[in-house]
Amino acid sequence: MLALVRNLVEWLPTSADWAAIVAGPLALVGYLAGSLAAAELGRRRVHPWAAEGIVAAVALLVATVAWDIGLQVAPRGAFGAVGTFSNQALGAWVSIALWAGAATLVGAVAPIWTGFRGGITGLGPAAALFAAYLPLLGAAGLLVGAFVAAGSGAWRWGLAAGLASVLVVAYVAWIADAQPSVGVTVGPESALWAAVVCGVLFARSARLPR
Repeated sequence: MLALVRNLVEWLPTSADWAAIVAGPLALVGYLAGSLAAAELGRRRVHPWAAEGIVAAVALLVATVAWDIGLQVAPRGAFGAVGTFSNQALGAWVSIALWAGAATLVGAVAPIWTGFRGGITGLGPAAALFAAYLPLLGAAGLLVGAFVAAGSGAWRWGLAAGLASVLVVAYVAWIADAQPSVGVTVGPESALWAAVVCGVLFARSARLPR
């Protein structure tokens, strides 16, 4: 599949401008893919946990394709728009992949086909994206969230604590320049991406039944 994608985009010139041009459509494709997957799974009454797993696979696929297209289009040394002058700036292709994956998550949580309602919780695709790209932040959120949920007996408290811990670890790793040995660079754009994903998850949780 990646070979097919490369063949389709090989005619695009390699430049930072073209990397910016393709970023928007890839994010839109990600949103529509997540939205369509969630709506179709809901129509077929697929078990919620199975639906989370399927959409997680869709989000990873979209992010991987976006990464590959970014590598084809962005020149080496091109960075994302956030933190361009920081030594923790992400490569343009990494930035494109992260935001395309996040757009898939948003589409699954708020599908346009169902009036932005009735989507999945988003925990599955969010966990998959964190595991693939920012495992340090994902592990922190999982451990703290599970501990608080077990201690309090309330999943909402666990989710809130887990999301908060992701943001704290992202900020501390950014400021201290503590880079993990796996995953992408933790810096201003990674922290912003984590904040957006956590915000989406928290907003979705507020609409779930108690």
